[in-house]
Amino acid sequence: MTERKPEDIMADHLLKGEKMLAKECKVCGSPLFEIKGETLCVVCAEQGRGEKRAPPEAPAPELPLLPAAPVGEAGAGIEAAIVSLCARVAEEGDERRCLTLMEAVRAGAEALRLLRQP
Repeated sequence: MTERKPEDIMADHLLKGEKMLAKECKVCGSPLFEIKGETLCVVCAEQGRGEKRAPPEAPAPELPLLPAAPVGEAGAGIEAAIVSLCARVAEEGDERRCLTLMEAVRAGAEALRLLRQP
């Protein structure tokens, strides 16, 4: 059996009403999801690469490494766009448009990852 694309995996979870977070997986770079109070990468979980993670009790250690204002503003804009796209995915009835939206979400997550690299 062939492995499903990350976009398809994420789309299925969004259509189930699960919450996509603005954080990304450190293993595959896909956006993390919150499911029943737990934060996990649905792509890694389905493909057997990752494990469920409890929500962090303290801020992640990488928070001090976040870029200064100009990149922060860009990052905030990208995060807002991702949230907006996710809301559109949840309401979208056409699978093709849903896939297009999910590809845009993935591109946004990749842009955030690149912005946050030290």
